[in-house]
Amino acid sequence: MPRLTVLPANVTAEVASGELLLHAGERAGTEMEAGCFNCFCGTCVVEVLRGMDQLTPPSDEELEVLDQWNKDAGRWRLSCCARIQGPGEIVIRTGH
Repeated sequence: MPRLTVLPANVTAEVASGELLLHAGERAGTEMEAGCFNCFCGTCVVEVLRGMDQLTPPSDEELEVLDQWNKDAGRWRLSCCARIQGPGEIVIRTGH
């Protein structure tokens, strides 16, 4: 089962494969910032410190939003778009 750690809150929880990072972070006990929930505004951006390969690839829409925010898609994801897909460990940092 995948494990998600959310910094700086330093909370860790087992999460379901297929779950959005946004929902997984909230289930872990962290208030996740989010605005529109449809890969448009970018308020839910998180830095992925470990486990990028455990997330679904970004869509073209997500890449456009990350580009608008000057965020490298190799380090940053929108938590309303990225889904957990692997059994490994994921570590994210909230706040932009």
